[in-house]
Amino acid sequence: MPTKEHKAGVISDLDQFFVNGKVAIVADLSGYTVAELTHFRRSMDKAQAKVKVTKNTLVKIASKNTEFESIEKLAKGPTTVVVGYEDPAAPAKAVVEAIKSLKKGAVKGGVLEGRCLTSEEVKGLADLPSKEQLLASIMGGLDSGARGIAGIFEGLIRDIALLTEEVAKKNNNA
Repeated sequence: MPTKEHKAGVISDLDQFFVNGKVAIVADLSGYTVAELTHFRRSMDKAQAKVKVTKNTLVKIASKNTEFESIEKLAKGPTTVVVGYEDPAAPAKAVVEAIKSLKKGAVKGGVLEGRCLTSEEVKGLADLPSKEQLLASIMGGLDSGARGIAGIFEGLIRDIALLTEEVAKKNNNA
């Protein structure tokens, strides 16, 4: 049976777990083998996310008075918490893909910007393009716009040069 000191240490670890987190995804990974859990954790590392499996009461205590306080609504039964520290869509995508590939477990929900998300909303978040993809498409749009403007200016300069040349010819002939 864990002592109060042990529980205090776990709560302290969980406090640090939530610090700087952008999103928390709650999943039920019941029935996973050690190898499957290891695979799951490694897939979360690639998504700049960390995984904790601990008692729900300790998760509730550690998340109290934080942006993840509403996680208490989801922390019932077997619970695994995944916290993402960069792009909120990346951990959601990694959790959904891992559960789909292993054909075990379920997404219970999540917390984003203090708001509790349903499992369907987490799956919707997983469908969003990554931060890098969004930035690339924005930059592509800006680049094509800049090229269009440069083309317009180039055309104007060419037209002014042609007009100046025609005026100069006309003045030389006159």
